[in-house]
Amino acid sequence: MRRFIFILCCTMAFTLAGCTNAGYDSDIVLSDTMNDEGSEDISDDNCSTGDYATVALTEQENIVVYVCGAVVCPGVYELPPASRADDAVKAAGGFVDGADDTYVNLAAVVEDGTKLMIPTKDEVKNGLVAENTDSTDSFSSNGLININKATKEELKTIPGIGEKVAGKIVDYREQNGNFACIEDIMKVSGIKDKLFSKIKEYITV
Repeated sequence: MRRFIFILCCTMAFTLAGCTNAGYDSDIVLSDTMNDEGSEDISDDNCSTGDYATVALTEQENIVVYVCGAVVCPGVYELPPASRADDAVKAAGGFVDGADDTYVNLAAVVEDGTKLMIPTKDEVKNGLVAENTDSTDSFSSNGLININKATKEELKTIPGIGEKVAGKIVDYREQNGNFACIEDIMKVSGIKDKLFSKIKEYITV
């Protein structure tokens, strides 16, 4: 009888221990499952954000600018978006000796189609370009030359406009003020219908 009771007690003890361990293991498994699900949710969010950022960056296109004047290699250059005037000058090889490196605001952001003209110190000193003026203001975002702001040298870049006519345009502005419309440029001596029809696609006010 005592032996039977002993065996019964041992059996009950093992059974209770097994239930307790099973319950403990079940808690661990449940906890691991929740962590895995949580990790998957966080991972999905990160992937979505990363994909969006990649698409946004891909949509940004490079800009094209024309750098001329007192630079080592004048020409047309392709630059990353939001590039500065300083980046454009560096792309053109930097300033040449005698360039007025303070004439242009090198910190200014250049837009697509911008023409950046760097004058020499002598040109500024002799009045061939306006002093303390940012040359990028003489050109609109689509590359047209603003005849109310362009310097003599900039006006000469217009097909059909030479040294003499460019000087007359500058003189006219100084005596009469800005042009109200592009057609008003025909009030300048030497610019008639034929020349105007040739330059109208390159100018703005």
